[in-house]
Amino acid sequence: MTEKIKYNEEDLKDHHAVAAIIKNKKGDILMESHLKYGFWTIPIGKAKETQLDEEAIKEEVFEECNLTIAKLREIASKEYNYIRDGKNVKVVLHIFEALDYTGKLENKEPHKHREVKFLSLKEIKNVPYLSDSTLLYLETLGIKRKPRL
Repeated sequence: MTEKIKYNEEDLKDHHAVAAIIKNKKGDILMESHLKYGFWTIPIGKAKETQLDEEAIKEEVFEECNLTIAKLREIASKEYNYIRDGKNVKVVLHIFEALDYTGKLENKEPHKHREVKFLSLKEIKNVPYLSDSTLLYLETLGIKRKPRL
């Protein structure tokens, strides 16, 4: 039996989600093992109502991973509709690529992420369960797969 996800108040409101593609020198992509949802995902978070998406992703990446993004560009966006606790929630996802960043990678939110590490594209394609944000990124590369293998 699957454990029921405990949504917080923010999860149940329509919002903009922001995600980042962050690559190391080898071209591997930063991924997080998300405890709440059980999937692997690129770094992701929610933009506050008054916040620009670019500001939000920079803030999220620093809060989660200790990395400071200096330059980025949006590479994809898509609207999703989820049913959470019986409520329809609209999420507009924006994916940004970090073109320049500094800092030493650190899992600053171990209560949210079991693990934070760089994975090769080949490794990501074989991860058993991926987030919608990661799947959308893979689609930009011409790779289609289901969330669960």
